[in-house]
Amino acid sequence: MTGGVRLRAGGRDLADEAFDAVCALHDEVFAEPPFAWGPDTAAGNVADLERLRGDPTFRLLLAEDAGRPVGYAYGHRLPVDHGWWGDFPEPLPPDLTAEWEGRTFALVSLALRAPWRGRGTGARIVRGLLAGRDEERAVLSVQPAATATQAFYRHLGWRPVGRKGPLAGVTPPYWDIYLLSPLPGRDAAHG
Repeated sequence: MTGGVRLRAGGRDLADEAFDAVCALHDEVFAEPPFAWGPDTAAGNVADLERLRGDPTFRLLLAEDAGRPVGYAYGHRLPVDHGWWGDFPEPLPPDLTAEWEGRTFALVSLALRAPWRGRGTGARIVRGLLAGRDEERAVLSVQPAATATQAFYRHLGWRPVGRKGPLAGVTPPYWDIYLLSPLPGRDAAHG
């Protein structure tokens, strides 16, 4: 099924065009086990995407097969004061948590319909989203129960750095954090 998959990358214009399709894909993928789904999950995703698409560092990659959306990934550059490194039960090393403008890209959401999994499409989406980014590293969070998703990221070179939580009012209350450094196409001495 990957032979006909076309990838489109963009910012706000693509997000505006594909907004409903991205939200429907999110709900389809994340409402199924092993993912935890809360009563505010769908609305939270809509609000996040509405807010993020206005960020000039926002990027969306949309995967389509025969014109039908089958997957997406989106993210943005983390601001210096993002707070991503808080809420860990044990402090993380200062060289990991130090942040400066342009250091870290956050892969906020990746979803892929089941028939396209295990065929290289997910890897193409992630690589396409990160292609050409000038940040030195990327970070993401994964639900602890999503072991296949975690194996996928490890296969792509992401490494786990710790588990956040418990987070009040968040479903699930714990999240595993992964880091990819350096980004593909950059060497460790580049930035």
